[in-house]
Amino acid sequence: MVIDRVTLIVSDLDRLEDDYVRTFGCGVEQRDDIEPALTRVLRIPHTRGRRSVLRLGSEHIELLEFAGSAGRVYPPDSTSTDLWFQHMAIVVTDMTPAHQRVMMSRRFREISRHGPVRLPDDSGGVTAFKFRDHDGHPLELLAFPQGQVPEEWRHAGGSGPFLGVDHTALAISDTATSTWFFRSVFGFSVGAGTENRGPEQDALDDVDNVQVSVSRIAPDLPAPRLELLHYHVGTRRPISPGTAGNDIAATYSVVQVASLDETSAALARYGTPLADDDIVILHGGTRAVLVSGPEGHRFLVEEAGSPTCRTS
Repeated sequence: MVIDRVTLIVSDLDRLEDDYVRTFGCGVEQRDDIEPALTRVLRIPHTRGRRSVLRLGSEHIELLEFAGSAGRVYPPDSTSTDLWFQHMAIVVTDMTPAHQRVMMSRRFREISRHGPVRLPDDSGGVTAFKFRDHDGHPLELLAFPQGQVPEEWRHAGGSGPFLGVDHTALAISDTATSTWFFRSVFGFSVGAGTENRGPEQDALDDVDNVQVSVSRIAPDLPAPRLELLHYHVGTRRPISPGTAGNDIAATYSVVQVASLDETSAALARYGTPLADDDIVILHGGTRAVLVSGPEGHRFLVEEAGSPTCRTS
């Protein structure tokens, strides 16, 4: 069971793809039309669109553009504490040139107040910088302290200072509820957590008097992994139950499992059984289903084993 890719809904596929290629050095691995089965599982049937699969290092980012029907954008006053917040953290070898590259483009805008921030050692000691792309999707640059770079990133083959996607982080309202979901439904392990607060975290998130409990999910699996961000202050507005599959803020992760039947049984035990028509067959015979977590975050679950299940 792995997280195969993170999917972003975009307003202009050509321009956002170009932003990611030019800035981060992503490679375009695949471009095609969005298949009807995917629009059905996303609950926006009879919608057409285009799809681009990008590769950064060993990780994948998927962009979906729905023709003539882009949904709602991020609320202009969104913060890191709102539950629709989901960022991708990109590991960099050197924060200075990486930050400069991002800031050279007017199509990215800062979240962090004063540029990159080095967090205290008890918050991981990393240097981080949060920002948004042109559609408002939150992103993060992440540089590990010298001598503490995880083995997988020491020899990663990214482009320039950008190595790959370390994790995608979800804002949540209750750590215990969310960790139980990921354990019981996906079988993900839960790693060590940190309690982040102080002026450095305030500057990173652009939130005053911030306090956030960070939980690492599936640390034993290949990147990208998950992080859960339980903010104890801030607006913390929930994901709207009316969020549509073509809304710009409807980011989701694609989880590949060995058996969709086992995942279906796990969902039933969790208390959210699937309906008979929830599972669809994607191109090449891959079975897939859209699953919502306890906070409303979405996961497209694909059954591994088909040649087309992996996007690379």
